Amino acid sequence: MNTAANSRYDLVSVWIHWITAALLIFMLIFGEELMETGEGVEGVGEAGEAGEALASTFGPSLHVSLGAAILGLTLLRVVWRLANPAPPYPVSIKSYERMLSRTVQGLFYVLLIAIPLTGWLAFGHLAAEEPAMAAVRVFGAIPVPPAPVNLGDAKELHEIGSNLAIALTLLHVLAALKHQFIDRDAILARMRPL
Repeated sequence: MNTAANSRYDLVSVWIHWITAALLIFMLIFGEELMETGEGVEGVGEAGEAGEALASTFGPSLHVSLGAAILGLTLLRVVWRLANPAPPYPVSIKSYERMLSRTVQGLFYVLLIAIPLTGWLAFGHLAAEEPAMAAVRVFGAIPVPPAPVNLGDAKELHEIGSNLAIALTLLHVLAALKHQFIDRDAILARMRPL
């Protein structure tokens, strides 16, 4: 294997990264809006209660499904990463940059697991307040399983995690742009899809 191949992440890691990134960015932008239950949905007409429930829970179902996908992809990435270590940093990377990179990566793993889990823990309370939420389905087929505990602060923790993810995503993107356009090192190429 040549040195260029050794300096890049493998394709599985790359694709998990970019798919997760796209889902995360979508959720950070639209996640809160998706959770609106669609109260007062107009135009349901003759579809009746089933149609009304579907119309009012499409957004929440999408939110829950994307959160489950992010959680699943993150767990897959953690397992994959244990078996397939990251490539070494270029020698031009300073030691504090290595430490910051590892810290940010670790925080991302924690948030990408904690945010979906706190959302799930908050869902039971939300479903109790909004009976229409009983119609929410994961991937359009599976009812949201009941959480093992009723954590009263889960919604706030979910929101705090989301806000931290926004800040971390901005930091991550700025760091990647710095390495690409100011330092002109090979950091961004390590995660390039092709």
